[in-house]
Amino acid sequence: MLYVLLLIVPIMCVVNVVFHATSLLMILLSLEAMMLSVMFMLIGSSMFIEMSIPMISVMVLSVSACETSLGLSILVIMSRSYGSDMVNLLSMSKC
Repeated sequence: MLYVLLLIVPIMCVVNVVFHATSLLMILLSLEAMMLSVMFMLIGSSMFIEMSIPMISVMVLSVSACETSLGLSILVIMSRSYGSDMVNLLSMSKC
């Protein structure tokens, strides 16, 4: 049951990004949910392949922290320059 839930969460996040990609903050939250589900899948599968759970957790959490800081900096830069975090403002036709 838990594995089914862990497989459904990334699919739901991808659907959310595809169909509701209006705000950069919502896209970043969906990416974080995908990273969290990947971390849970790695921890769950590490019991079968005999890898060290703390090592995998630290690696995935460090990648997630880097992704969060990058996303937050992009969100701040976009909010300051465009006044909003709406993705449709990033049109290339305005150049």
